[in-house]
Amino acid sequence: MIRLCSIVSILSVLLAGAASAQPESPAARVIGEGFEGLYIEGVPDASQPPPNLLDVRTVEDWCAPLAAANAIVFLDQVMGARWALSLSGGVPSAELSAYLGYFLATNGEGSRERLNASSRRPGTLNEDIVPGLIDFAEWSGEPPPGRMQKETYPWRVDFLGPDSGDDALIEAYAASIEIGIPVILCFAFWHPITAASLVLSSSAGGAVSVTLYEWGDPIQSTTDLRKEDPKIPDESWDDKSGIGHAVTGVGVLKDRERMWAIVHDNWSTTEENVAIPWDHVIALIRLPPN
Repeated sequence: MIRLCSIVSILSVLLAGAASAQPESPAARVIGEGFEGLYIEGVPDASQPPPNLLDVRTVEDWCAPLAAANAIVFLDQVMGARWALSLSGGVPSAELSAYLGYFLATNGEGSRERLNASSRRPGTLNEDIVPGLIDFAEWSGEPPPGRMQKETYPWRVDFLGPDSGDDALIEAYAASIEIGIPVILCFAFWHPITAASLVLSSSAGGAVSVTLYEWGDPIQSTTDLRKEDPKIPDESWDDKSGIGHAVTGVGVLKDRERMWAIVHDNWSTTEENVAIPWDHVIALIRLPPN
């Protein structure tokens, strides 16, 4: 388990900074019902399955392309970051994820399939996310995989794995949220169970609805979950091979006892703002300003 003193220390500093930030700060401070945290408003929440625009074998296990697409669309179309303008080609997250799936070699296909085609394993290798995003940012929009009107950028993308330690992962995550840049988080599996709903006041004005979830038992796929609810996406994970469930991190929340990551988890069966206790994190991919 994560040391509570580390969480409190890191988040207390960040929240103190957010409290004194200017109104135009991209991350809003949220507070209420014994909770406080930071939240990036306006990040898309596209869900699986996306449209199969490029006629790939399957769009199952499509969490990583969607998690990345939500972040890129936000940076380009919502935040207007100078280092991401027109990078998304002006399309919504679900459509953008088709192209990202190619560059991330999702399901063993795409521009990096020479590395992974032998196994044809489902999902996206964590190690393919960083080079895939860099390749996409530098892509001119010409086939393959298809044609898109977009800008190119020499992007830097950072990867932190479990060897970095929880403190480093938490600090990197919270610092990125503080400056208003969503994070791609990869968990060993995904089995959220609804616990409670919160309505938090936002320093940006208005209220933010967040749903707290607890972790269910560790699982290797959604096969059994789909028997209860077929709307749950078909996914499988292999922590040892570096294939987990990727989400878009959009906020951080804490009370006196625990820390949650607020995420958009690309499942239509969950609420938009899922707050899950910080646990089972196997990779963090951040997109620092370039």
